[in-house]
Amino acid sequence: MAEKKTFIQIVDIASGKIERVVSMTEIDAMSAEEKLALSRTKNLFIVTHKLEPIVKVEMKKTVIAHEMIFSVNNEAEQKEEPIVEITPEPVHIPKAKKSKKTKGE
Repeated sequence: MAEKKTFIQIVDIASGKIERVVSMTEIDAMSAEEKLALSRTKNLFIVTHKLEPIVKVEMKKTVIAHEMIFSVNNEAEQKEEPIVEITPEPVHIPKAKKSKKTKGE
């Protein structure tokens, strides 16, 4: 049977971002001073699995060859539609029927 590993998730206190996930053996191998320094600026969480993303997103830069002009005062977007007031119709709530009880039961 596979050995169950314990991982430690290190989260930066100031930014709240996950810095890294290390195994418990790496934490045990640190000196007392390193552990103390780590605990002052970071939050440590025990996790059972180490997940890594399988999707990587890359943004590519492209050179703009011509000037782009965005119109702020576009008349088609500024046409105001008339506001139609809608009055709600009354809602009829049916009353609950009383159950009939028979005598002698």
